[in-house]
Amino acid sequence: MGPLLAYLRATGHDPAPLVERFGLPVDAGALPEVSLPLATLHAFLDAAEELSGDAFLGLHVAQRVPRGNYGLVEYIARASPTLRATFHALARYMALLEPAWRATFTDAPDGSGTFAYGITGAPLAYGRHASEYGLALFTHVGRQLTEHAWRPHAVAFAHPAPPDLRPLVEHFGVLPSFGGGRNALTLDAATLDLCVVGADPALLTVLERAASAAAPPSEPPVPEFVRGVRDVIRAGLQEGAPQVGDVARRLHLSARTLQRRLTEHGTSFQDEVDAVRRELAFGYLRDANLGISQVAFLLGYAELSTFDRAFKRWTGMTPRVWREGSERG
Repeated sequence: MGPLLAYLRATGHDPAPLVERFGLPVDAGALPEVSLPLATLHAFLDAAEELSGDAFLGLHVAQRVPRGNYGLVEYIARASPTLRATFHALARYMALLEPAWRATFTDAPDGSGTFAYGITGAPLAYGRHASEYGLALFTHVGRQLTEHAWRPHAVAFAHPAPPDLRPLVEHFGVLPSFGGGRNALTLDAATLDLCVVGADPALLTVLERAASAAAPPSEPPVPEFVRGVRDVIRAGLQEGAPQVGDVARRLHLSARTLQRRLTEHGTSFQDEVDAVRRELAFGYLRDANLGISQVAFLLGYAELSTFDRAFKRWTGMTPRVWREGSERG
């Protein structure tokens, strides 16, 4: 939050009315992150765009973030030996910046790798400006660390494409993709193996020991293949109930091969459909702007009663009762 408020001031816009309107802490300008409900943060960022007149607010803030703004996690990144090690560390410790974040770094057989992050149950995470800020920041700082003007192999955003893509293309050096259900950077092997200028192995050991002690318990990792299946299911939910044949085709597999590989991972197609729907349902229900029927539609249910039965199977209560209890809590 601090970098955004500093950017507004630097561009001649007083952020005080926004801080007051959205009930931010009085010292919000000194904090790198401020936790707000998703719907509130989306509204705050939209209001900040309106105030600044900057359609690429997140991108431009990322390009001006001062060194040291993200504390321990940033210093681990700066002490790591290579860019690959930096992204592995970010995936491991990103929850120290914001507990809601779930980040992964996946190494591919050809030496390339993909860093992806988001919020469980919220496919659009903190919204367009926050997502563009995040990927732009990782790229900007990564170039500083290596003193090399590298560009990602691919950039993917969860949100739909804005009308004008030029500022993003200029920053990343590639045309991003949009609407795929996750935020991700893919870098080739040569880029990932770039050395970090000023890396400090001894300091890194100390910093990682401190970070490991502070890190929240991690969830068991989801296998890469299963994660890919979930991504395809998630992307197609608004088209209706996921069908195994459709998902298999998008993964360039036969339905039988898809089912066999899921069985090898101890799961099934219906289990994964349930997992995706359950994950998304909690996030959608926390958004007071969405009616229960809208949530059912977003999850691919043709009828509200079917969603009611599924949610009661997961939690023992209906979506409406769960939402009322969540609001009281």
